[in-house]
Amino acid sequence: MSRRGSNRSRYRRQELREQAIIFAEARATRSPKQQLALLDLRLGVGMGAAKERAALAALIEDRRKNKKGKVQNGKKTKQRGAAKNTSRKN
Repeated sequence: MSRRGSNRSRYRRQELREQAIIFAEARATRSPKQQLALLDLRLGVGMGAAKERAALAALIEDRRKNKKGKVQNGKKTKQRGAAKNTSRKN
């Protein structure tokens, strides 16, 4: 007979939940660039976690584009659409 799942007692599951919360909080404090650097450190440059790397690269590119579009000539551009004052009378 095997002891399948013997390391998943109530105590062990609670311990794993607590660790997951700690790891999630640590991950939330890192920027996409920092997370990508950490993956490179742990797994090697460009090795493993292909989907995560692609998602992080997309986030980095999106932030770069948004940052580039918001500031022009040292002035912030105006937001259009839903961000305008909607209290105008018809």
